[in-house]
Amino acid sequence: MLAAKELHEIEPTFLSNTYLKYYLMADETVAHADKQYTRANEIIDGREKYVFEECQRIIDNQTAKDTTFASNEHASFITDLACALTFNTKERMILIVENNGAISNFDHDAMVELPCIVGKDGYEVVSIGAIPTFQKGLMEQQIASEKLAVDAWEQKSYQKLWQAFIMNKTVPSAKVAKKILDEMIEVNAPYWPELK
Repeated sequence: MLAAKELHEIEPTFLSNTYLKYYLMADETVAHADKQYTRANEIIDGREKYVFEECQRIIDNQTAKDTTFASNEHASFITDLACALTFNTKERMILIVENNGAISNFDHDAMVELPCIVGKDGYEVVSIGAIPTFQKGLMEQQIASEKLAVDAWEQKSYQKLWQAFIMNKTVPSAKVAKKILDEMIEVNAPYWPELK
């Protein structure tokens, strides 16, 4: 996969998650995207269609015998989590939790993905110490974007929401951020608060 190779060139000391292409290779990702057939369309026509059709087949036949349904990693994760909590497996899992010093050089109140040991009493975070400057910078920018979005919601602030979009690494400029925000407000008007 080309994205994995290019991401590895950006940060060769870690095995990159290809999801980072949206943050670190936005221009290339957009250039190869089809505006008429987005990632959402791929999901709708692929996994979602398959799941709904198979569920309907099971309902119609009143049995799951001979099902072709197989859960993906997202579905199996929640099952693994439930089993760890129920059966006290002490499984190591990645959870989104409050940092609380697990990453020593990062905001204590930030919600971050961290390794945790999960059992009947909940989870225990595995401290990982300090993180490198490059990763810390990316994370700080994303946390700033998310905190600004929360502030914007609470304060009904257009300015803060625009700033949140500007801070998001997937948005290339303030001008583009404003355009995206204005279009989102228009399309989602019934669901959004009145912004000042």
